[in-house]
Amino acid sequence: MNTRLKHLLRLLENSFPGIEHFHEKVITEFEKLENAKSFWSDIYVARLKKKDGVEGLDIPDTVFIKVPVISENVLKRIDQVRQLELHDKLVYFSMKENLFYKHFSAIPNFPFPKVYFTENVQEEGTGGIVAENLSDRIYELEHIPGLNHEQVLRLMEAFAGFHSHLIGREDKSYVEDFQEGAHGRENWSEEMQKRMFDEVLTLETKNPELFGRIQKIKWAYDYEKKNKAQSQAISDIPGIICHGDMNVTNMLWKKGSNDLAAIIDFQMAFIGSITFDIVRILTLGLDRDTRKSKTEKYLEHYYEILCGLCNGGKPGFSLEELYRQYNLIFPFATNFSLFGISIYIRMYTEGTIGKADKVESNCEELMDRARGIIEDIEGMEKDFN
Repeated sequence: MNTRLKHLLRLLENSFPGIEHFHEKVITEFEKLENAKSFWSDIYVARLKKKDGVEGLDIPDTVFIKVPVISENVLKRIDQVRQLELHDKLVYFSMKENLFYKHFSAIPNFPFPKVYFTENVQEEGTGGIVAENLSDRIYELEHIPGLNHEQVLRLMEAFAGFHSHLIGREDKSYVEDFQEGAHGRENWSEEMQKRMFDEVLTLETKNPELFGRIQKIKWAYDYEKKNKAQSQAISDIPGIICHGDMNVTNMLWKKGSNDLAAIIDFQMAFIGSITFDIVRILTLGLDRDTRKSKTEKYLEHYYEILCGLCNGGKPGFSLEELYRQYNLIFPFATNFSLFGISIYIRMYTEGTIGKADKVESNCEELMDRARGIIEDIEGMEKDFN
């Protein structure tokens, strides 16, 4: 029996502690899922079947198992020094996702998978998560075309649910685990800002005429400016956990509908601005014209739902203050959006994701979304200098 199989069996046994001698009573089959969009994990489906003659076991037919490892999609792009850095970061990210599930087993109006077990993280390959398997009930979106109008509304409602829960929660102990600098690491360190900007600069080679002005927005990758904006956002509206990586691959949708089934992958969760995830949803999920024309309406919808969920209809800040938060954090949330867009363009070009006959049009659309972001950041510079 190989090491990985032993690990998977141990994760299952710990997921159902009420069943003694679990593997003597349950037949288990594992299937590894190939997912080109997965950067930080190997994914398995475990099929569970009671052995003949075994009665009274309450187990699901299948479960989903996530094991933290750096995917080949990432490793093939970087040198050995960078690989070692990422292995260290993987442990950090895995620990934060497991902490999220330990702090929050369920949140009203904010769907995420039921988790049976989270393993303590010690090194790469540990920190496994066993969760409900939603695969036969959901569908996933591609980066292009991204989100439709109804889906954006459902996401605004979900985050209103999440934020209302955090605002009304008396126990704020989670803040210590998710604030930047906790556990000796930062999501958005000075080095990370530099790496993101260097990646975004590669857009210039793809379209020099369109992206020749990227140097003009270098201030949006300034570590001190980012920290100042984030500190102000947290001071104004404290205690908010940002998912941190809201893109279409981390949203699951109920088959045959525009209803949200689950938000997944909380490795990059951190304490930040209440609008950080909203900025990411709109800039990555919508085309440039739609985003620019509908941002205010989406923020209004989010705020209306938030008020309806908060005690006494009062979240503690006005709609105007929400707009200010959005503008305050926009350059420092979209610097990550631009970083992602550059990587997605490369993955489409290499054929790692997407259909071959759509590569050119997909890349053109992503570049147009990047153009819209850069235009907006340029227009904000005076407010940060």
